[in-house]
Amino acid sequence: MWWQFRQDFISLVTRTHDTNNYFYPVDGLRAIANLLIILCHLVTIFNTFIPSYPNNEWKEFLQSIAFKLSPLMAYGLEIFFMLSGFLLTYKLINQWKKNHMNVRLFLKSYPIFIFKRALRFWPGMLLSTLVMLILGEPKYPNSTYSFESFRYLSVWLFFQNCIDIEYWLASLAPLWSISLDMQVHIILTLLLYLFYRYRKSISIYYSLGILFLLSIILSIIIFNPITMPIIEVTRQYHSLPLLLPKHYFIWLETKYNITFPFQISKINPMKIFLHNMYLPFEARFGSFITGALLAIKLIENPSLQTNQNDKYKKYFILILIFLYILSPIVINIDRFASSQFNLILTLSIACSRQIFALSQAFILFTALCPSTHPYHSPWIKHFLSLSIWIPISKLSYLVYLIHWRISFELIFHGPLNFLQTYSITYAILISLPIVLFLSQIISCLWYVIIEKPFNRFLDNYKSYKSHLI
Repeated sequence: MWWQFRQDFISLVTRTHDTNNYFYPVDGLRAIANLLIILCHLVTIFNTFIPSYPNNEWKEFLQSIAFKLSPLMAYGLEIFFMLSGFLLTYKLINQWKKNHMNVRLFLKSYPIFIFKRALRFWPGMLLSTLVMLILGEPKYPNSTYSFESFRYLSVWLFFQNCIDIEYWLASLAPLWSISLDMQVHIILTLLLYLFYRYRKSISIYYSLGILFLLSIILSIIIFNPITMPIIEVTRQYHSLPLLLPKHYFIWLETKYNITFPFQISKINPMKIFLHNMYLPFEARFGSFITGALLAIKLIENPSLQTNQNDKYKKYFILILIFLYILSPIVINIDRFASSQFNLILTLSIACSRQIFALSQAFILFTALCPSTHPYHSPWIKHFLSLSIWIPISKLSYLVYLIHWRISFELIFHGPLNFLQTYSITYAILISLPIVLFLSQIISCLWYVIIEKPFNRFLDNYKSYKSHLI
């Protein structure tokens, strides 16, 4: 029976035994990342109701906790990327260690593995597409049928992050990261097998370390503080019209009968940054590699005896991570907008995502490493393993895909419309549980009615095929 409603509902709030490379603390980190991203998007939506810089209301927004913590919220994606690289690497390396994988078998199983990954994504993408069609999405001005098909194919065939944002389906904008994840799975799987096959000649860990350093070097080369004035842009422009196609913004004003307190700029000052530093594979693979490094570290027997002073190192590193996370609140970044700080700005922008991913990988390591390891932290493991994180974590993919469009509907023309006049910090705290709850309900229904039965159908089909063979 493909539909097992009771069993599937229960599975969303409970855990099975810790098998199949599944780790309880991953739930907590994944759930926190999901909440951070929703908060980030809510800040982006709510600030569209504030008059443009240099209006006093905008200056007040720049001093708000919501704005100062928005970089941290945006880094929620790096947690997802790090976890993706971690789970991919841990699963593959353990499989290859258990079953001898020669080149012929790998080449035979590789396309099947990639196709299975696509099947993991497609049911959620169907949900987000249905939400888009129900709530509305404008066609590109003067577009043809073939061009509209191209816009959909860019999402479903995982190359959305490679095309101009002006051509995006705005309701499916968050899916650019799914395209990136798929691209990383295609390439990283090949690299991991290459490193694993020649592991006697060169360490897998050091090979991944070289890739991590390469990601930083590439970011330093790509980032140009003159053509990508990211600090000035984020402090003087509304983010939403810079992240969505212009025709979509005009459609929003018509559909919801609202007038935004700013003019839509004909030139997008963030576009160069987005297409060079934010969206492409070569600028974002570092966080995935960080997760892969963590997986190798855990596989390589992390319980080896180390100096007891390492416990003090653990606390020192955790304090540094805490200060790094709080730094946007206490540091005035305006001073770095000057040309004399171009080098500092380049290094900080180029390394910030990798540093944050490293910090989260270290936190996860303290929760996953054996209790005998000096870096082990039982309180971090307990916190990240709390049951409250389970439903948020298990539905995080579906919620991530649909919360964006649902937030539009609730805030622009729905019950959260009254929050437009509130302080953004209060507005996002009030709207977060409502957006999350509604997104969870829709995702839960989709999970038990469509996604799980679809997975069972595929499993039965594979069993049937293997039986015939």
